Amino acid sequence: MNPLPRLLGLGLLIILVALAAMLAVSTRHAVKPVSPASVQAINPPSPTPSPSARLVEFSQRMSFPLALTGLALTVALLASLGVHHARTGGSRAPFATDRAEMGALANLAKSSVAQGEQLARERSVRQRAEEDALLSQQLLNQSLEEKIRLGRDLHDGIIQSLYAAGLTIESARAQNKTDPAEADRRLVQCRENLNQSIRDIRTYIAGLAPENLRQVGFAQALNSLVTELGAGRDTEFELKIDDAATAQLSPEQSADALQIAREAISNSLRHGNASQIRVRLQPGDNEVCLLVQDNGAGFEVSRRAGTGHGLTNMEARASRLGATMRVESNPQSGTRVVLTLPLRPR
Repeated sequence: MNPLPRLLGLGLLIILVALAAMLAVSTRHAVKPVSPASVQAINPPSPTPSPSARLVEFSQRMSFPLALTGLALTVALLASLGVHHARTGGSRAPFATDRAEMGALANLAKSSVAQGEQLARERSVRQRAEEDALLSQQLLNQSLEEKIRLGRDLHDGIIQSLYAAGLTIESARAQNKTDPAEADRRLVQCRENLNQSIRDIRTYIAGLAPENLRQVGFAQALNSLVTELGAGRDTEFELKIDDAATAQLSPEQSADALQIAREAISNSLRHGNASQIRVRLQPGDNEVCLLVQDNGAGFEVSRRAGTGHGLTNMEARASRLGATMRVESNPQSGTRVVLTLPLRPR
């Protein structure tokens, strides 16, 4: 609000109060006219006027200037109010301005709500897209892991069985001239092993485990493995499987431990040309230990020759089980593989 009308109104009020005071003083000290003789008789002439007379004279002298000043202030106040009225456009202008501001605020609120809803929809779409991408990545990872697992199982299972069948055929051919009956027995055993490999391949295709350890047990499955891999070779096997140790293994641990034993025995036969192989499974303190030891050619562990995947697959299986695997070997000193499986609560 413009402060000029307030100042003009305050000044006009002060002047009116001053005029009223002066009028009261003049009225209070007014006297009736008397003749000069009586005045002289009653009150002799005074050399100086009295204070009340000076006050009345001052009031009369200042009344006119104050009245003119009050008139000027009144005109100025009226002019100022007229200018302010013209600027604001009358008494309805403030209400119109308020209505315009309220409308602008309402539009701003509607716009903010619409933007918030749009951002929420965009956030929801982006979140669904991220979830779909994460699910696709998880499925891809599962597919790759399954592919790696299947390749590892085929390498450690089917390929080793086929290799053992090839060894049996070679030994049967060598014995066919000297001992046809023994050669025929080995060929029959080879046929049985090949049929078992076919069944294993069908089981892999169906997505099942290659051997049902719950039915045959770890010890029997290991005996079958040794018979299959050692067919046609003059190798002495020493198996010592503790029943209490096998009972503490989970089905997953039993399956992977059997595959590790298969790979270790196959390496002893193929690469080490071992004549003696010892396999043991025994319990320990909160763990079960599997040992595969041979008297073969051995090798330098730090320099793994060849491009095979046998030892890599064995280490991968041990890592997946949370187990530790140690390979000890030196040239012409045989090989020793120790797998330590931690016991898990059931």
